[in-house]
Amino acid sequence: MIFNTKIQGECDKLITIYSYEWGKIYAIVPSAKKITAKLSYATEPLTESEFIVCSNSCSSIQPKVIGANIIKNNTKIKTDFNRTIYALYATEISDRFTPIRLANIDKYNLITRVWKLLENCKYPKRTLIAFILRFLKLSGYTFSDYLKYNTTFIDKNIKKSINKLSNCSGNDLDLIEKLEDRKIWNCIETYITNYIRKPSLSIFMRKLNIYR
Repeated sequence: MIFNTKIQGECDKLITIYSYEWGKIYAIVPSAKKITAKLSYATEPLTESEFIVCSNSCSSIQPKVIGANIIKNNTKIKTDFNRTIYALYATEISDRFTPIRLANIDKYNLITRVWKLLENCKYPKRTLIAFILRFLKLSGYTFSDYLKYNTTFIDKNIKKSINKLSNCSGNDLDLIEKLEDRKIWNCIETYITNYIRKPSLSIFMRKLNIYR
């Protein structure tokens, strides 16, 4: 899975990959920024691809990608601006809370699942919230423990809603009614920024007022 890409040199890409076998790694994609580059589309964020990598060993810091095959392009997300933003936010959180070269099958499957759900779900932001809660737990940052010791400024109804979302997954998220998604979101973002810098997508979302 491609988390993000950066331009390196004149026409190369430095990509962040989350792989099933190696976990998170960085890789160089030679000439991928050229208009005619065959590897360009397979190395874009929110894309799931199979790579042929040239490396002396799996411990190489930045292996070179010499071939690629797109497994899933996630077109339904990429053609919807808001869903793209939510998917990129999930990816940024995944990147921030994932160490280099530490494979985690549960994390891999969870990221794959949220991308799939974001294609058609009724409440994409709620889906993102549920994903963040589960991903934080897999990363060792259990939000329920935080709630136990920070009850003075968190509304009881919000606390119940967060616990409900923590134990809910898939299409069931669209069946839950009367959730104050925005308040829940603010609470979770406050918690996240205790450990990492505020996600760049968060600032972008506020400017665009993406709260549906």
